[in-house]
Amino acid sequence: MLPFMLYDVMVIGAGLAGLMAALVAQSKGARVLLVSKAMGSLPLTSGCIDLLGYLPGRRESFIDSPYPILAQIGSFWPSHPYSKIGPEKIRQALQFFKDTCSQIGLPYVGDPDRNLLIPTSIGTFHPTCLTPASMKNGDLLRPGPVLLVGIEGIKDFSPLWAAENLNVFHSQSKIASCPFRAQMLERLEIQGPAFNALNLSLALDAPSFRERFVRILHPLLRRGERVGFPATLGFHASMEAWEDLQEKLGVEIFEIPLPPPSIPGLRLYHSLSSLFRQRGGRLFMGLSALQPRIRGDKIEAMALGPSAGSPIYRASAFILATGNFVSGGLNSDRKAIFETLLGLPVKYPSSRSEWSSSKLLNPEGQSFNSIGIEVDEKLRPVNESGNIVFENLFAAGAIIAFANSMAEKSGGGVAISTGYRAGELAADLAKLAKKA
Repeated sequence: MLPFMLYDVMVIGAGLAGLMAALVAQSKGARVLLVSKAMGSLPLTSGCIDLLGYLPGRRESFIDSPYPILAQIGSFWPSHPYSKIGPEKIRQALQFFKDTCSQIGLPYVGDPDRNLLIPTSIGTFHPTCLTPASMKNGDLLRPGPVLLVGIEGIKDFSPLWAAENLNVFHSQSKIASCPFRAQMLERLEIQGPAFNALNLSLALDAPSFRERFVRILHPLLRRGERVGFPATLGFHASMEAWEDLQEKLGVEIFEIPLPPPSIPGLRLYHSLSSLFRQRGGRLFMGLSALQPRIRGDKIEAMALGPSAGSPIYRASAFILATGNFVSGGLNSDRKAIFETLLGLPVKYPSSRSEWSSSKLLNPEGQSFNSIGIEVDEKLRPVNESGNIVFENLFAAGAIIAFANSMAEKSGGGVAISTGYRAGELAADLAKLAKKA
């Protein structure tokens, strides 16, 4: 018999849902193993936590206050993951996330009772529940003038274009901030192989580089303006960089999210995964060939590779947080959509023509974004008859069906709330297994 290592909880997937599940299970005393093919989808996100920005088909106005809707979501959206969690547990999950981020030096602001409205790199607006503290001053619901600063060589952000678009939105009474103006800085000299967002953020970790940055910016400022920069203000010391620049410039400053790879998303991933390891968790990255060991209605273990000599890791409870199509948790051929690790039943329209809409920006969203596995009230995957597939398996994040995160702006909220609940349930099950 091959040797094996025993854990209380094994989490599969290192995106936001998987990291939350691992940290919550860990906080309840569980010995946790986290395994993943890659770092998950956090580098593809803005770094903000979207709870609920829109109701499907109603893109003409964003949701000001998500929580009252969550409190009654079960009555009109019973299959949504939020209905499985419940409003109070969602609030607890968001608070756990905020407390954790404060501990790692990446404080988040906001609450589920009010959405913030932050600018995007192309000059549109994005309703979100929680933002990194470095983005809070960009709330477009605040009146007042704003300067947008771009840097030559940083792609995907034209401050002039963004300012023009945001001034149009103000003229339509969709945002309060105004007027917007723009300045473009010449390319800054940094040490490194290339001038890009990551290398600039690393350079801004250094006080000496920030001093030079401040000297360039000071002549461009006007009294009373808030100043927005592409989200590159530091990496390992981002809060220190943001606070230092704000103090030296003497104005409120904020970061504007850029398209992937996202510096705020990378910051969050590295900080949360480091905290997990510091607290005794074990993280295996780069695994693309997990082999489940199943007996009856329980998962017993995972072999970390396809060969007969691959190490085997056992656990009392497992959490599937592998994401959807983007992260490889789901895949498809011409006839079917399938879950890639355990072969779990997937809920999707029988006709391929209903998997997507020919209208790219469909107000209802693309249906493939809401495809996934069905779960019961304890987030255990179920089959077509509603029966639990594996007694010791829980699901979290985008692998769960019926949440169209792109249309709803709910991805971060679903990840955190389902990850939180799955971590709790898995840790509780592992405790019961120890007593048995």
